[in-house]
Amino acid sequence: MKFLFFLTFASLFAQAEPFERSSHPSNFTRIAGMSLFSNLNLLPLSGKLADDRLGWSETYWPSNKGGIAYRWNHPNPEPFKYRFHSLSELKNMTTEELDQLSPAELYDISNDDYNYTLTRKVLALFTTRDLWWEGICHGWSQAAINYPEPDRIIFLNKSGIKVPIGASDVKALLAMHEAYNYLGETYGFAGKRCKVRGKVVGEADDRDSPSDRNYPPEDLAESFDCRDVNAGAFHIIISNMLGIHGKGFVADIDRFNDVWNQPIAAYKTEIIGEEPVESVHFQYGVSRRIRIKLKMTYGEELKFYTPELEAQGHQNFVSKLPVTLTPHQKFLTRQYEYIVELNNQDSIIGGEWLTQTRPDFMWLYGRSKSFKNYPIPLAHLKNIYRPVRRK
Repeated sequence: MKFLFFLTFASLFAQAEPFERSSHPSNFTRIAGMSLFSNLNLLPLSGKLADDRLGWSETYWPSNKGGIAYRWNHPNPEPFKYRFHSLSELKNMTTEELDQLSPAELYDISNDDYNYTLTRKVLALFTTRDLWWEGICHGWSQAAINYPEPDRIIFLNKSGIKVPIGASDVKALLAMHEAYNYLGETYGFAGKRCKVRGKVVGEADDRDSPSDRNYPPEDLAESFDCRDVNAGAFHIIISNMLGIHGKGFVADIDRFNDVWNQPIAAYKTEIIGEEPVESVHFQYGVSRRIRIKLKMTYGEELKFYTPELEAQGHQNFVSKLPVTLTPHQKFLTRQYEYIVELNNQDSIIGGEWLTQTRPDFMWLYGRSKSFKNYPIPLAHLKNIYRPVRRK
């Protein structure tokens, strides 16, 4: 999830920062489908998703509201407290009344499952005591990269009920599938998770608890796990994935303990100039050090609608309609500055962050070949998911 601010600083001691194994760009070779280019001259200065139906905004389906069993379109959602409707009741409900049920309930009804197997499994996973930031952002962000945004459908089930399933309802189901059911054959990961509590100065917002708003001591902030994805590896991966292949990926954009996974949709770079190369750099094979500014664009979460939020001017709400290419789609950006280290053939062999704000790690599973029923029963998604048409 998110935050914005950037701050440069000068290193007290010059140092080379070659790739670590956990942060090597070759970790993305399989997910990219080929070896990644590392020569700076071959890497595009900008790039974006080849399919503009990807990178869609959506909520992270908070656990303390019941995840995808939350009746987000109901005037009185009552998380965890509602009762299930019988088949006879459902047959007498209007489209507007059915539209107020949760994504999980709509899935069960469309699958003629009046025991509500999916909904009960989902409710059993979460409680009202779950932390405010817990949810399935990892499922949403990955689904937003692998699946073009779904359209709203009316599904006629075997009992003759016309089940209205909105775009966000299907996105919730896709996010749940990607969060719990799928371990792909292809996978990319670069970086290590930092578990130090805190925020980069300026990044905290009303999502944070007060205890998270401190800036950690430098020895913790620069510990091995908290050095995050190598800046040179970051540049290679984002330039290859989006600049060359038009493919997105997921990044945890919160540097420290909290994990805010976002679908990365675009980037634009500016080469600022060259930095001095000192003897310590030559020892690691560094011939040139290039300073770069990069603006990264990512899909942002949507909010659940309330009149209060609308009165405040918010318009990016969870919706029954697709948000692709509408004002309701929400993108945010992060500004980064870093140095890439080149060898004598102008290939990137390492890098150094200059901004305190930076991605913690980057990752992606390849798209599932089929929807699965284990451990969460979601195979029926194959009958529900219909991508929006390209405009």
